[in-house]
Amino acid sequence: MASKLGIKIERRDTALMSVFYVINGVAYFLILALSKFSNLVTVFLGFLSLIIAYGLLKMKNWTVPFVVALFFPQVTFGIFSLFASVATYTFSPNIEVLLFNLALIIHMIFLTLCFLYIAAKRKEFQP
Repeated sequence: MASKLGIKIERRDTALMSVFYVINGVAYFLILALSKFSNLVTVFLGFLSLIIAYGLLKMKNWTVPFVVALFFPQVTFGIFSLFASVATYTFSPNIEVLLFNLALIIHMIFLTLCFLYIAAKRKEFQP
């Protein structure tokens, strides 16, 4: 499928992380749309997530600093979103809020794992 699209996948691990960052970017744009375009920080997070996805897929050397720089705002956004949700609704008053809170926690865990993995493999991104 990827070869039909003209995309050359060099490594499966970076391809999976690239898919994660694409989903991240799309999710941030969905959050922007659901907030009626009032949460503009999600534009920044969404675009940079898509740029990181491209950099991971093409094994660009500028990807590592982008991942490091974007990790902290993404985790901060996740923590504040989780805090606001728990402060407003408690942790699990109904299944929707429980699933949202669990999704935020899982998202932050995946962000941390990707950050640590890319930081550990940073030498492989050097030209």
